[in-house]
Amino acid sequence: MDAEKSFDALLLGLTPDRPILIQTHDFPDFDAIASAYGLYCLFETYGLPTTIVYGEEIQGFSLGETIRTLKIPVTRMKDLALQGGEQVILVDSCPGNKNVTLIEGTAIKGVIDHHPLPPQAIPAPYLDIRETYGSCSTLIYEYYAGSSFQPSKTVATVLLMGIMMDTNYLTRGVCPADLSAFTGLYFKADWISGNYLLNNSLSVRNIPIFQEGLEHLRVYKGFCFTFISKETDSDTIAVLADDYLRFHEVAFSVVAGLNQGEIKISVRSEDPGLAASKVIRRALYGIGFGGGHYHMGGGTVRLTDFHGPDDLYERFRSAIDHYIHEGT
Repeated sequence: MDAEKSFDALLLGLTPDRPILIQTHDFPDFDAIASAYGLYCLFETYGLPTTIVYGEEIQGFSLGETIRTLKIPVTRMKDLALQGGEQVILVDSCPGNKNVTLIEGTAIKGVIDHHPLPPQAIPAPYLDIRETYGSCSTLIYEYYAGSSFQPSKTVATVLLMGIMMDTNYLTRGVCPADLSAFTGLYFKADWISGNYLLNNSLSVRNIPIFQEGLEHLRVYKGFCFTFISKETDSDTIAVLADDYLRFHEVAFSVVAGLNQGEIKISVRSEDPGLAASKVIRRALYGIGFGGGHYHMGGGTVRLTDFHGPDDLYERFRSAIDHYIHEGT
């Protein structure tokens, strides 16, 4: 392991007597929470005061139930009582991305991420960015592997859940490090409990949402799009985007839905010529923001900038045509 990218290297840049905030992106997913919790437990072994913080909301039944069942200590930013002099370490997120609300009055001491970097410079002395990794949880696993500490059964379970969710059960964006982490964690984890929590992410209350998604589904050149007008959550939108790839006519899926006064969008790609992150950024240019990885991405459009499902569909269709023509 690169000595400059390790838990020991991260520790060297921190002030021991100042509180540490491990911050995820605003609407954390399994990988963000798992990465934060794995890092939190490493700091615990040194007796360092640490808090896991997120900006907006935990969405999705499965993630919320995992946090409750495994007693993962997380704090919403609005409930955080700052003492002064806090040191922030961003995990599965990066300053400059629009899904990260920076905490005023704190110093960013580290960024640990596997997403593509924003164009502007990152104001942090410690950077560990590995864009080829399918999961940030894999990166945190390597911090354990490079230290004298073994992850507890709970940490191993949560990290394994983060890897499985961000790689769709090792079917997308996987690199050799993800496979090594899977092997290293599997027999240390309680995967029966972890798998149960992951697979119980939906409710019969979602049935009207599934129905609406199928009723409004449009398919164009291997691309499918649907819009959910009913209030839903990001987790359900992501599940639909994954499920639509099961249609043999579909290699690129876009699901948009109403969520707490905004339009949330999930994108999935199995097309080797269409990167989800590029398509969503081009499609939402001027009306919102988005990003992610080659195989998966997400975005947000404010209601004031939303011109209806037809306009959003045309934006994605145009973006896909652009990259198809660019590739040829």
